[in-house]
Amino acid sequence: MKKTILALDVYNFKKAEKLVKDTSEYIDIYKVGPILFLQSGKEIIKMIKDNGKEIFLDLKFHDIPATVKRSVESAKELGVYSLTVHSVGGEEMLKAAVSVENRPKIWAVTVLTSQATSPEEVIKRAKLSKFCGVDGVISSPLEIALIKKECGKDFQVVTPGIRPAKVDDDQKRVATPELAVKDGADFIVVGRPILEASNPAEAAKAIYESIKGL
Repeated sequence: MKKTILALDVYNFKKAEKLVKDTSEYIDIYKVGPILFLQSGKEIIKMIKDNGKEIFLDLKFHDIPATVKRSVESAKELGVYSLTVHSVGGEEMLKAAVSVENRPKIWAVTVLTSQATSPEEVIKRAKLSKFCGVDGVISSPLEIALIKKECGKDFQVVTPGIRPAKVDDDQKRVATPELAVKDGADFIVVGRPILEASNPAEAAKAIYESIKGL
């Protein structure tokens, strides 16, 4: 499976559909977050699946254990590939999420890439997530190697904050696609560098080409 996940952080179905069709040669998984899901719901999920692609449902569940478990069950019914929960929900919530049979992959958010934090805090949350049976974590590029060292190579690390070049925006902990993959990222999540490109397909291709041999 290709390592790049495209974040469909757009406001309407038609734009999302065009992005999927234009970039599908280089992308296998598309991230659907709250903006698009609230706009298009099941329709966006169906469109991505109809194009033969997988869905990463990024709604960051964080609630009482019973509610999170039912949320995972609902996501399972949608047929998504993976979903997110917040690691700060704690052990009971994380275990409730992973208890669902035949569920999607669950990736726990450690610390948002827009927030400054210490590597120790990220590792603490990653270790808790692994202990609870979560499949992997969402973490900035700066902690990939540490997480792989402390949690093992099979514990997945999904990395947002990917920038082909240094830009001035709200992401504080960033890296290039090549560096993230070399450090061990299982998937990189790319949004603005593709979404805001004059030619999104070419931008997706450039990232694909830069990491395909790594």
